[in-house]
Parts: sequence; C-alpha cells; structure tokens
Amino acid sequence: MAETITLLQVSDMHLQQEPDMLLKGVNVEQRFQQVLAEIESQSADALLLTGDLTHHAPTAYDRLVSYVDQLPYPSYWIPGNHDLAEEMARFADTELASRVKAFGGWKLIFLDSSSNPDGKGSGSLSETELSFLKAELSQAAPDQHVLLVLHHHPVSVKSRWQDEICLGNADQFWQIVEPYPQVKGVIFGHVHQSWALQRGEIQLFSVPATAAQFKGQTDRSEVEDDPKLAGPACGRYQLYSCGKINQQVIRLPA
Repeated sequence: MAETITLLQVSDMHLQQEPDMLLKGVNVEQRFQQVLAEIESQSADALLLTGDLTHHAPTAYDRLVSYVDQLPYPSYWIPGNHDLAEEMARFADTELASRVKAFGGWKLIFLDSSSNPDGKGSGSLSETELSFLKAELSQAAPDQHVLLVLHHHPVSVKSRWQDEICLGNADQFWQIVEPYPQVKGVIFGHVHQSWALQRGEIQLFSVPATAAQFKGQTDRSEVEDDPKLAGPACGRYQLYSCGKINQQVIRLPA
C-alpha cells in the first residue's frame, strides 16, 4: 500500500462556448490553461474536477476533455449547477466519469449534487444518489479510508448568499455519512474560495476557482479584487495511510 496518495483539485472553470468569451470580466479559458500549465509537470495520482466545468456551454466539454487528456495522470469529473448533464453523458463510458476509485487504502466516491436545482445555484443529491452513497459506504472495509467528492458545500462557509445555495439536502447527506468512521474527508467546489473546515472527525476542503473568485463571508455576491486572492487557483492534497489529509492551495497571478 502506498504511504501517501497525491490528488489535485481544479474547480469552477466555467468554460464558455467560445475560448475568447469573458465571464465576469476575465478570460476563463486562459485562466484554466494557466492552471493546467502549473500542474501538468506535477506528480499526482489523479486530478479531480469538481463541477461548473462549463457555463452552459456544450462545445466546451470537448475542449476540456482534450486538455486533460494531455495530463500524465487520470482525471475525474463531477457536475455543478452550471453544467449540462446531456453533454457530460457523452463521456459516460470514459474513465473521466468514474463514480468510485480506489487508491491504496483510500476509496474516493464521486457524487452528483446537481439534482433539484432551485434556479439560483443550489443543488441536491437525488434519492438515487443518496442510495448510491449509502451502498458504497456500507461496502467500505473497516480499515479503508473514504473521501467524498461533490460540488455543493454541505456545511456553512459563513457567506449568507452562498449558504443559501449550498447542498439542498445536507441533513440527509450527513445522516448517511456520520455512522461511517471510514469517511475522513469531503472535497467540494462551488464557492470560489479556499476552505479547510472540520465537522467532528471529518475534514472538509474547497479550493478557489480557475474562473473569477468571490469574496468570502459576504451577504451578497462580490467578485474578489484583492490581487493576492483574485488569480486562478487549484489545490494539492496529500492523503495519508493514517487517514489524515493535508491541503495546499496553489494561487497564480491574476
């Protein structure tokens, strides 16, 4: 068993229909490519793409797949509230769409939190998805560590407007998860911010977007303008055999 598993997280790319189109005043395609250039030479076991891969842009999925196919390690994706299920379904038979992966003593479970959207950004785990989660957790070995990967945050990030569009059925999620001590971590996207949180013994993490960032802990949506925080970013994780997780946030110039 490998002592340490290394994962990369890239989130909230919001790729547009055409590569030169802007979103919130920035070229999201260029920012995503900045991050790819940063991570392509890194040693890792996998890249996790944690939702809002595109911004309702059908043609962007083919470009995204062509980009990550160039990386020296496998990539896995989940949908966000701005993604198009019918376009992602075109890649359902590829490794990119895997639902469960094992790395050493770790089991990664990829969840779709895009069901029952409220039209404002929230999403939920469908009943089918909740059943899938429960089944996968019940099959985890007692000594296996589990990392859950989803788009919507299942805990507060102290921003009124973002907490209003969090995981819609977070209570059901936690009712399923909490009986399983194998669950060591939860990774999410959606918030365009870096977070390292704790709920009981479970560590929770997010990374900033590759698209424009949002200011943290605000009542309404505000684009980040602090030069130290405004650039594209990604995350690097070390998963240890003891069940602990370390996160490093990698920020690039705006």
